Amino acid sequence: DRLDADVVLERAGGDLRIADESGAAQPLGLTDLRLAFSAHDGVWQFAQGAAGKQLGEMAGSQVMRTAANVRWPPADAPLEGVLEMRVANLGAWGVWVPPGWRLGGSVQVSGELGGRFGAPELRGRLRGSALSARNTLQGVGLSDGELEASLDGAVARVERFEFKGGDGQLRLTGEATLGDHPSARLQLQAERVRVLGRI
Repeated sequence: DRLDADVVLERAGGDLRIADESGAAQPLGLTDLRLAFSAHDGVWQFAQGAAGKQLGEMAGSQVMRTAANVRWPPADAPLEGVLEMRVANLGAWGVWVPPGWRLGGSVQVSGELGGRFGAPELRGRLRGSALSARNTLQGVGLSDGELEASLDGAVARVERFEFKGGDGQLRLTGEATLGDHPSARLQLQAERVRVLGRI
């Protein structure tokens, strides 16, 4: 008459590999991986955690509440939870970018889930520091990047997105509305930025 469950999938050892654009298998360098789910008396709980050399660190936890005799949460079931991710070195993700490109810097994402099971809402912030993107062959060299962005439901705001290119600087600000009728209002300012600097 009701669903009552405790399920945990956890890494005891080993690694996972994902194919890159060339088809070669690239290891994730996993050190921790845990997925958990429980349902008792109408309270559904989910938890996730992962860490690895290529991934960085990710963790999340979500809760839904519904009637005890429901086998699957209805669309109007209230949802709440948190999501966190931290990548200390984007250079470790280089195996998934096109050949010749190099990334650098750190990224941190923190968010909160709300709304309903059928229409979740995400609110949070995205921060990046010391960001860089380089391709020596193409002459692209962006450095000292800083990113501050937020997501509030269906509205995403770029508060600060800056890069240095040569002796100049590139800045982007604005906001975008997601959903059924997406739109964006962005302002791009380039001041003596070096777009291509081939040898």
